[in-house]
Amino acid sequence: MPQPRVKLVVTGDDFGYCPRRNQGIVDGFQAGGISNVSLLVNASAAKDAADLAKRHNIPIGLHANLSEGVPVCPSLRTASTLVNQRGFFHGKMGFRQALQRGQLSVAEVPHSWCHATQ
Repeated sequence: MPQPRVKLVVTGDDFGYCPRRNQGIVDGFQAGGISNVSLLVNASAAKDAADLAKRHNIPIGLHANLSEGVPVCPSLRTASTLVNQRGFFHGKMGFRQALQRGQLSVAEVPHSWCHATQ
C-alpha cells in the first residue's frame, strides 16, 4: 500500500523584525527550507521585508501582533486598552497580566488589524 504524501509547511516567522532576520529568511526560502513568511507589519524592517517577498515571490501572510511595538493604526496609540500610556503594546508579559486582570477590551482587537491592510 502506498504511503500517504505529507507536505510540511515551514513559516519564516517575524519577517520584518530587522534586516538581518529578513535576509536569513530569504536565504532559507531560496534554499528550500522555508515555505512562506509571516510579516510583522509594525516592525522596523517591515517595508523592506514586503519588498523582498515581492522580489523573490515568497508567499506572505500576516503575523498578528498585539504584544510588541506600536499599533499600525494611529488612533489605537492613544485611546486603547491594548497599549500603555506611551502608545506601545504592553509587551508579552504585560499583555498577559492585563488580560488576566480584565483590563483589555477584546472588541478593540479587530481595529488593530483593519488599517494594516489599507
